[in-house]
Amino acid sequence: MKKITTLVLLAGMLFTACNNNRSGDIRTANVTVKVNYPSTYSQQNASQASVTITSMADGSTKTATTGDDGQAVFSGVLPGSYNISVTRSLTAQQALTLTGVSQELTLNAASSNVAVSGTQDATFTLELQGTVAGSLLIKEVYYTGSKTAAGGTYFSDQFVEIYNNSTDTLYLDSLCIGDAYGNSGLINPNSLPTPFNTDNQHVYLNNVWRIPGTGKDRKLAPGRSIIVAQDGVNHKDPLLNPASPVDLSKADWETYNERPDGRDADAPGVPNLERVYFTGGFDWLLTVFGPGVVIFKADFNSLEKVAIPGTTLDPRIKVPNAAVIDAFEGLKDAGSVAYKRIPTALDAGFVHADDTYNMQSFRRKTATTINGRKVLQDTNNSSTDFEKLAAPAPKVFQ
Repeated sequence: MKKITTLVLLAGMLFTACNNNRSGDIRTANVTVKVNYPSTYSQQNASQASVTITSMADGSTKTATTGDDGQAVFSGVLPGSYNISVTRSLTAQQALTLTGVSQELTLNAASSNVAVSGTQDATFTLELQGTVAGSLLIKEVYYTGSKTAAGGTYFSDQFVEIYNNSTDTLYLDSLCIGDAYGNSGLINPNSLPTPFNTDNQHVYLNNVWRIPGTGKDRKLAPGRSIIVAQDGVNHKDPLLNPASPVDLSKADWETYNERPDGRDADAPGVPNLERVYFTGGFDWLLTVFGPGVVIFKADFNSLEKVAIPGTTLDPRIKVPNAAVIDAFEGLKDAGSVAYKRIPTALDAGFVHADDTYNMQSFRRKTATTINGRKVLQDTNNSSTDFEKLAAPAPKVFQ
């Protein structure tokens, strides 16, 4: 009898130990994200904001909406590192109450690589930032380039499409387009994030191109777009790259970089943008690893030229957020958030291609259609506003 009793007790202890170990393996935490409006707004708590936390380990996401207290609570969050992003869209009437200005706004906030331990609950506080939603939008960016039939690389077929998302005819005279300074990710062992990433009020540009005009020469009707080509030619031509996905001979503009050696050919059928500022190379090459692109209007001569810390490279152009109409960010891969070059207020997220020279492109999603006019999605977050295409589709919609 004693032996039987002992065996029963040992079995019970083993069962209890197994249960304790199993429960210890699934420890989770409650995560609270507190969202505030900027300090200049009439109230602090940002209700009805959409909050998303994304696991850096596997890319899984959880989304919640803030209550009247400005808080979103996530239960059962596993230990690990997370990225947090927040979006709050305001109607003109809501913006009037909060800011005194009657104009639609989209506000964003983001925090990267936050740690959740699983042993205790965590609270993170984010303050929204934002600019007035632009009526001109970057509709598509094709930057990855293509391969030649012989397996070579070809980048001359890059382009950016700009779209009039408003109900009015807009004038593009003096509209500038530029690419942001900084690496797209860990491209080589010495790749560092941009040293300008602590300045959330400006974007720093390598190159700036401008649409010429005296004020009302360059009309763009509602629901229409323009194509800005690196080279305005038919890239499928047998003498160029028959494997290219695009014919850009009917592009609206091209970026011609006039040089003594003539390395950048001038396409006769496509007008040239004004080369306002250029920092090198024989053509306007958007990095195939993922560029930051902005469109803006400003008195260029009033913009500051800033030296790059620790280098002897040409200075970069410092553009205030308030001058930026729209922005797009592409990075090397999903784990390259630390390499963002575009301030969160302009673009809270980013896109990434699967590889370089694979013809992938990124096109803005369509939110709705009004009387045949496409209204494109614009939350100032490339992660959610753009879709990845297997090949570029200029002037085509979702």
